[in-house]
Amino acid sequence: MITNSDGYIQLIHFLANNLAIFEHHTQQKVSITDTIGDIFSEHIASNTMAVCNQHKQLTEKHRFVIIREIDAIVGDLEEVLSSVWDVSPSNQQMEFIEEFTGLMKNLFDSEISKLV
Repeated sequence: MITNSDGYIQLIHFLANNLAIFEHHTQQKVSITDTIGDIFSEHIASNTMAVCNQHKQLTEKHRFVIIREIDAIVGDLEEVLSSVWDVSPSNQQMEFIEEFTGLMKNLFDSEISKLV
């Protein structure tokens, strides 16, 4: 569905082009307790619920496919960002996470509209 799409490849390129944002651990941190992994997970979970609520016509099968795709995406993110996954994010990293997860939601919305 998503992870095999051109849109996902572009999303991964967007991440790759912005990896330098995650190379500096000394920037001012937004949170003392939340990590980059926590923030990604929270944003992705929130966007996933929004996608499912916005597309009431989704069948249970479609929802399971979406969850499987989300798991794969989070796995990819965790692998690429493994060195900083458990580090508190900076303001710039927070902005990137919000933008990335927003683009991810848009990709899901676009692909779901093709399904139903």
